[in-house]
Amino acid sequence: MGLVPKVYTGEEVDVSFTPSLCIHAAECVKGHPEVFDTKRRPWIIPDQGSANAVADVIARCPSGALQYLRKDQRANELPEVPTTIAATVSGQFVVRGDLRIDHQEGQLKTYRATLCGCGNSHNQPFCDKSSLCKQGGA
Repeated sequence: MGLVPKVYTGEEVDVSFTPSLCIHAAECVKGHPEVFDTKRRPWIIPDQGSANAVADVIARCPSGALQYLRKDQRANELPEVPTTIAATVSGQFVVRGDLRIDHQEGQLKTYRATLCGCGNSHNQPFCDKSSLCKQGGA
């Protein structure tokens, strides 16, 4: 599955991206196209935006594929309290909180995740937006 993130280094903030968690919600590219541009290599350039703007956009990533680490004295992301779970119309579970998710490679510690609700993901327990989702399950 590969839960090792690629880190994109900036002056004020580092951004990490774990492709196997991404569900392509496009919150990043819609939220700050100067920083996140899938047509460019590297596709993430943290210094194209302020640390605050980068953090705000990453917080909207439902899957947790994007994370940030600030280099200034400002706080990094904090978990939602209480933990929330919301089912989507496409059968996913969007979870936010102080999460510990067991999977085949061990345990992922994160604050955001999108979990499979249909049972057809090849990336269990995470959603992979499988086309099989429409065939069986939610």
